[in-house]
Amino acid sequence: MTTAIDGDVLMVLSRAAGPMTIADISRLVPDRSYAGVRNSADRLTEQGIVNGFRTGRTKAFALNPDHLAAGAVRALADMRRELLERLTVGCDGLPLRYAAVFGSGARGEMRPDSDLDLCFVVIAGRRPEAEDAIHALCERAQGWTGNVVRQVVFDESEIDAADPLLASVARDGVPIAGDGRWLSRKLRTLAG
Repeated sequence: MTTAIDGDVLMVLSRAAGPMTIADISRLVPDRSYAGVRNSADRLTEQGIVNGFRTGRTKAFALNPDHLAAGAVRALADMRRELLERLTVGCDGLPLRYAAVFGSGARGEMRPDSDLDLCFVVIAGRRPEAEDAIHALCERAQGWTGNVVRQVVFDESEIDAADPLLASVARDGVPIAGDGRWLSRKLRTLAG
């Protein structure tokens, strides 16, 4: 196991194209102090999962691709993409006008105690046939993540331009079905 900051540093390094300085890493883990990131990188280098490089007075770090845990670290770093891909595939064939992940899942900030928030807009008049499949997809998503899934389901005829939840989904949601701009355009049209 590793400390939370070590996990954050490993996630950043696993996505990096090459070695990164402490300043580079710190910019990508804004909730951590520079000293904390430096101590973590040094600790991970000592453990061998990270390679440390010195260039003059600057130290740079990279995930050690030969370490036994490197593949697992990359898989963990890729979980958000994998979740979005599974949700997109799960939406295939459903009578959806639009669907999106919103909240912390859309922002890439999910924690073990976060809900996975999903918004589904069903093609007008087809909600009854979609509900069981949406529920099944949400149950699968909970199994994939361990997070409680909260879904909101709208018939496209129920879309209200004044709904703050829909405005938030349109602004910040990550589309998983339908035209990714559909909800924004629909809300603008309804608002006149």
